[in-house]
Amino acid sequence: MSTRHKMRATIPLDDSGADEIECEITFSYSPGRPAVMYLRNGDPGYPADPAEIELVSATPTQDGKYYAAGAENLEWLHDFARAWLETEDGVSEAMATVDSDIDEARERAAEYAAEARRDDR
Repeated sequence: MSTRHKMRATIPLDDSGADEIECEITFSYSPGRPAVMYLRNGDPGYPADPAEIELVSATPTQDGKYYAAGAENLEWLHDFARAWLETEDGVSEAMATVDSDIDEARERAAEYAAEARRDDR
């Protein structure tokens, strides 16, 4: 099952790190699947499927707000964002966003469940 997430990121535009751009990145995350050596009936299992992070879109921002200048052709930004998501920093930030989103969803679900129990009284 794939989920969609958004995060703010500052992406370096060169190796020196002197030039960078702020953007909001929307990405999908698929958790993958662990390997199974043997099925319950003894048949051979299947290999692991790795987790996947895939860029959906990247939008330039400035001081936390959308920045429209140059927004008509964002293919260059998508290329930088896609490459950044494949780096250790990109994967780390994306996974932190996924973990945070999952925690928030669990908290909301617990609140809804508690509210439903109160309503049932």
